[in-house]
Amino acid sequence: MFQNKLRVFVFKTTITLNCYMISKCKMEILFFMSKTEYKCSLKDGTLEGIILKIKHTLTFDENYIEFLVSIFRKIRPRYFENYQESEIKLQSLIQMLKEDKLALQKLRIMFVRLLKNAEIIEIFTESGIEGDVTFFQEFKRRIKHKILPAKRSKGSLLHAVDQIFYKSDDYKWIKKVNKKLWFDLFSLLHFRVDFSDRLSKRLSQSLHIISSRILTIASLKEIRRNISNDELSAFIEQNSLSQRLINFNEHAPVVYQKYKIIEEDLRKQINRCDEIIQKIQSDSTIAGTSIQESYLLKRARQMLQRMIALLDIAGREKSADLWQFINLFYLIVENENTKNNLRKLFESNIQVLAFRISEHERDTGEHYITSGRKDFYKMFKSALGGGIIAGFIAVIKCFLHNIKMAPFWQGFAYSMNYATGFVLIHISGSTLATKQPAMTASAIASAMDTKKNNGVAEANMPRLAILVSKVLRSQTASFTGNLLLAFPVALLLAFLWYWATGANIMDTEHSEELLDMQNPLKSNSLLYACNTGFFLYLSGIITGYFDNKVLHDEIPERLKAHPFLIRTFKEKTLDKFANYVKKNLGPIIGNIAFGFFLGMTSFFADIFGIDFDIRHITISTGQFAVGLQGLNYHVGWFDLTFTILGILLIGFLNFLVSFILAFITASVSRELKFDQYRYFFIYLRRLIFRYPFDFIFPPKNQREEKDLMKRV
Repeated sequence: MFQNKLRVFVFKTTITLNCYMISKCKMEILFFMSKTEYKCSLKDGTLEGIILKIKHTLTFDENYIEFLVSIFRKIRPRYFENYQESEIKLQSLIQMLKEDKLALQKLRIMFVRLLKNAEIIEIFTESGIEGDVTFFQEFKRRIKHKILPAKRSKGSLLHAVDQIFYKSDDYKWIKKVNKKLWFDLFSLLHFRVDFSDRLSKRLSQSLHIISSRILTIASLKEIRRNISNDELSAFIEQNSLSQRLINFNEHAPVVYQKYKIIEEDLRKQINRCDEIIQKIQSDSTIAGTSIQESYLLKRARQMLQRMIALLDIAGREKSADLWQFINLFYLIVENENTKNNLRKLFESNIQVLAFRISEHERDTGEHYITSGRKDFYKMFKSALGGGIIAGFIAVIKCFLHNIKMAPFWQGFAYSMNYATGFVLIHISGSTLATKQPAMTASAIASAMDTKKNNGVAEANMPRLAILVSKVLRSQTASFTGNLLLAFPVALLLAFLWYWATGANIMDTEHSEELLDMQNPLKSNSLLYACNTGFFLYLSGIITGYFDNKVLHDEIPERLKAHPFLIRTFKEKTLDKFANYVKKNLGPIIGNIAFGFFLGMTSFFADIFGIDFDIRHITISTGQFAVGLQGLNYHVGWFDLTFTILGILLIGFLNFLVSFILAFITASVSRELKFDQYRYFFIYLRRLIFRYPFDFIFPPKNQREEKDLMKRV
């Protein structure tokens, strides 16, 4: 019996010990698993691991910005277009913080310390405002800082922003993420901007700094020349009022009513200053502008807008609205991400200059657009004159080709031939068809300038469709006029040379080469025609630039005041000369530039060993005539057909490329929206079906917008 009891006791004890051992092992295993899971979480770098690290290891002697960098590194999508990934991760972060109070508390302390200790003046006075340098100095600075970023103080809030949002496209996905998620996150962190004495003082200091800088810009020579003494007083007054507001806020007991009176006066002066700047920009169509002037005006407007923002913030009694803070968060991140962006610098500052250049192109281009039949015939006659000169240009180039010269001097000779011919075409009042597209594109873009309809901006598409028909029939007149005389003139000159000397201008081998150069089956003539289209566009830009420069630099007035010219010429003669320079300097320089673009291509092709050349329809037509005469007119129908087709395609590509590039430039300079293009095609289709001959020959009565608005 005892043995049985002993066996039972031993058995129970064994089971108990086994259970204890199993339980102990299980506890050790669970503890080990928990510890391993924690360590693994830290190693895998997930959001859970980062939150655990903040919870268990973060002490505020550490560089806590690194924790924020880690968090946003995990939230950031691989590509900004995939912002939905960030929304999911942001939701996960918010949920984790709601469940883990200790980690949430530490994150709150982290944000408070970051905002409390950070220097904020540069956010208001520097971020998002063009640098206090010239345009080209700013361009140089951005290139340098793209390679090696500028060093910032570790106490600066912008330093923290640079560290956390270090990718240049971070602002894109941040803006795309649902705004409510950012609101939930900042609400969870109990974020608020408390306008303590320290922050109010920083706001006042920022206001004073910006106000003084605005007055400095208004006093600069580039701006001062465009404003009167009365207008300058507005800039002086805003600076005085901002100083009074600061002194009142710092030294006097804050009486709300008096404070608001000064603030209201300051806002009025800021608005007046902004109106003066806008007036300068609009008047630059008459007076011209420069890159530096447009840069300074843009900087001044940015600072005036910043002053309004500072007054809005400083006017709050307790704290900033969280939604407003999120907007400020967007702005700060975008400004920091794009502070070294070269494209943004050019887009924002050259836009005004591009508009002025394209405006001068438009003024010139309107002369190339015919409305009535009288203008159409006048265009055709002027194109005939251009064809005669183009025929001479083509023949002279063939003579120059036969003279053996070094590549540079041969290119220079070609350039002088082209430039002289193009300038003669302009001076004689003749028309070169390919010069039209770059000029008329700006006139077409101006037709797309928006109008207000019940408060909604919309482009004038019926007007645009009618203008396109005018441009196309004007092109038809000029192309026809150029080709009708360029070919026979060149052929006649080649024949006269043969009759006088007994030899062709070009031998048989080179004559075949001249025809092959225009044949798209035997050469890259269509590609070279695109090169010419680009040069046509570029010469149009140069024309507009110098037209603008004549006005901005007041060249006619300076010529009239030149001591030597005053003593040499009569007043009436000098006035005529100055007015001629005003109207013709841009086109003359543009034509010379175009001539050198075409002439020097062979030189650069030889130097770099590249297949690069040009094809211009009128020159190609003249060369075709010379080559045809050099072969004694023995050309097969197949080659003849494709050579003629090639010349027509060359003209089409000359037109198309230069027109598209000029149209894009003019449209961008006007900040036009292209979302209404479908309406343009509707009206253009109506015009084609109702009045198809309008694209070839002008109608008796001018088409009006109402003709396209009504449905048949």
